Amino acid sequence: MIDKIKEYYKLIKVKKIDDYLIKVGILGVIIGIVFSISIVNQIFVWPILIGVCIKLYDFTEKIEHNIIPYDFNRLLPPPNKNEEEKLK
Repeated sequence: MIDKIKEYYKLIKVKKIDDYLIKVGILGVIIGIVFSISIVNQIFVWPILIGVCIKLYDFTEKIEHNIIPYDFNRLLPPPNKNEEEKLK
């Protein structure tokens, strides 16, 4: 199941479906506003939300990938020998 989701996600990114979802959604909302049809606005908001969620997921993946892992062992000085003996 997870492999299928990953495969579909890669397909969405290759075809840039998230961009198309946002554009179609905005166009539908504008048409709904111009012709005063509220149901059209309610329907075309969903593609915008789905496209924005995909973009936010990409953004968080990029941030997580670019985070430099810290080695806290290098930041902290080694404990004193006396303290280690006291803890035992």
